[in-house]
Amino acid sequence: MTAKVMFVVARRSDINRTRCRGEWAGEKHRRIVEAVPGLRKWVLNHVVSEEGKSLPDGIGELWFDDADALETAMSSSEMGSAIEDAKRFLDMDKTYAVLVEEEPVLG
Repeated sequence: MTAKVMFVVARRSDINRTRCRGEWAGEKHRRIVEAVPGLRKWVLNHVVSEEGKSLPDGIGELWFDDADALETAMSSSEMGSAIEDAKRFLDMDKTYAVLVEEEPVLG
């Protein structure tokens, strides 16, 4: 069974949405995240709705083979490095992670 964690991300107040997106998807952050052990899939969902006070700037999906792999990844130094790097462009007080279980309905 695949395990997935989703990060709901909000940019720092001193950075605009375009810059945040560029940093999040950029080479520096990409290299750091790709080093997370057991990571099988990474999806960036960029919010394109009109900006609003309560809207996040994106939702990131990190996929792992199973719950054990996810747990190992979340406690790894590589994940710690990814979180530290994200502080360059994300408001960590408004950014959070949730573990999810997919329930395919259609497709």
